[in-house]
Amino acid sequence: MPTERIVNGRTITRYTAKEAKNLPSQSDWPRVDAMADAELTENAISDADNPPLDDAFFERAKRVRLEDFMPETKEKVCLRLDRDVVAWFRARKKKGYQTAINAALRAFIASQSTGQGR
Repeated sequence: MPTERIVNGRTITRYTAKEAKNLPSQSDWPRVDAMADAELTENAISDADNPPLDDAFFERAKRVRLEDFMPETKEKVCLRLDRDVVAWFRARKKKGYQTAINAALRAFIASQSTGQGR
């Protein structure tokens, strides 16, 4: 069952992954299906929220692997995570999923720092 809370005057509704899958689509798929490729491309290019990636983006981009962020020592903590997040990691790494979560967090930290990282 979805849960709701108010944050800064806005109602936030939280769904489980299963509930979200069952929500009706807000896309007008018949309209999209009727568009030509050129029209779809033009719409995508003009979307201010999703600008095209240029060569400069790819020059700055770095390919990273979770394994590159594996720590040498660990501290035991109790951490509450959403079920769907844990399920996603468990589905991809039956053994060592907690280490993969740690590596994902480390990669995020590295992406937020200014040239610093592991």
